[in-house]
Amino acid sequence: MSVTRVVESRVIDAPIDIVWPFVRSVELSFWRAVKSVEVKGSASEVGSTRKISFHDGAVQEVKIVELSDLTHSVSYDFIEAEPAVDFMSALHTISLRKVTANNATFVEWSAEFSSDAQLAVIEDSRYKRLEGLEDLAKAVAKK
Repeated sequence: MSVTRVVESRVIDAPIDIVWPFVRSVELSFWRAVKSVEVKGSASEVGSTRKISFHDGAVQEVKIVELSDLTHSVSYDFIEAEPAVDFMSALHTISLRKVTANNATFVEWSAEFSSDAQLAVIEDSRYKRLEGLEDLAKAVAKK
């Protein structure tokens, strides 16, 4: 099955050690779209899940499939949603890289959707990642 990949990125003016705790838990508390997150299992355990409730009423459950303090990346797989979505799968990854020139952090937030995802879903995902990255930068700046 082919996939459609969405990738958005941003440089955040803070060291990677400051940015990583905001991302690592996949609680997404920095993102204005998120109303609440229920963690099932350990917050730092591969295989644990998150039930993410959004302000627009949508609820998504995701499973942590990769978490690396070494590479500063976390991946989570889409399990289910309410209301239901019309695509088979989506794998999301947030990766951080140190910008050595000024001790900033390059953040990349990607999603790989199954080929049955419609263009509207892809574009919505792109917009939401841009918004989430903007909110992450604001949250880090307040710290």
